[in-house]
Amino acid sequence: MPRQDQVEQTAMDYFATFAERKDWDKLCSFYRDDLEFDDVILQIHLDSLWKFKRFYKWDEEGDAFQKLSPEQDHLTLYSLLVNDSTAVAQGRVNPFYYHGTRMDFKWGMNFTIWLYFDQDLKIRKQVDWFEYSPETLENVVKRCSENGHEVIPDWLDLSK
Repeated sequence: MPRQDQVEQTAMDYFATFAERKDWDKLCSFYRDDLEFDDVILQIHLDSLWKFKRFYKWDEEGDAFQKLSPEQDHLTLYSLLVNDSTAVAQGRVNPFYYHGTRMDFKWGMNFTIWLYFDQDLKIRKQVDWFEYSPETLENVVKRCSENGHEVIPDWLDLSK
């Protein structure tokens, strides 16, 4: 199978796993341990898989996260472009409940995610561009204005 087709299949498997949002270990298995992760809008740069796990924390949520129905996908892909080492996906996060509150944003939750693959088809770098709420954006601007863009937000616990 040509390398581009392998990247496309791996990316499709990754986003299908992300969309199901059931198997945290499987999702993490797509990554290298020395993953580089950037959330551009939140101004967060992480340099390992364990830090990425602390950022997403799906395995610690318990029942806090709930889909609207069990069969609902957590996200919907609109497009996926690939070459022999990169996949770029655009889509939208679907409505969900978090701590009993329905998260269904009028402002979007559209995203663009760049995945960069190594020779073994493991994700070596991920760059997220998510459309966050106005409140989140205000908090990012405040944090960066007061502390600089390299300071990790208080809510992100990177202690082992």
